Amino acid sequence: MGCGKTTIAKYLAKKMSIDHVDLDNEIEKSEKLSIPKLFKKYNEIIFRKIEKRKLLDILDCKTNCVISVGGGTPCYFDNMKRICSTTKNVFYLKTSNEILANRLFLSRNKRPLITKIRTIEKLIEFVAKHIFERSSFYQLSHHIIITNDKSIDQISKEIILAVNQK
Repeated sequence: MGCGKTTIAKYLAKKMSIDHVDLDNEIEKSEKLSIPKLFKKYNEIIFRKIEKRKLLDILDCKTNCVISVGGGTPCYFDNMKRICSTTKNVFYLKTSNEILANRLFLSRNKRPLITKIRTIEKLIEFVAKHIFERSSFYQLSHHIIITNDKSIDQISKEIILAVNQK
């Protein structure tokens, strides 16, 4: 959350002249509810089941595209195993906790998991805890890109270089 997955994926897809598929957008279209409303209507586990179903649909149907997934997606069920077995180009956009918290703070009302956090210090704690809990899943990625202080173009060039080396 907040590392720039969707922004980078859109930019990358455009640069490579291929489609971009955003998992959250696909869930919202199929469920006809926003992600925050889905969290409100259901609990997180029900949301994660919906997310898994949509992820599998995308992985089974889409080829030669850039897919962006939510930060929690790799951490539930066997999602990361399935993603990694579908392609050899899975990227973890690794960003410092402080940068993530600063990016997320102003948009926290749009993000169900952090909507009730009121201070930047508490958000840094939340981010650090979640990154720690999720890092074992993220580390399964084929490539890790450190994004701190890099532009969208710099990050995209690193990704393209890594893809072309395969």
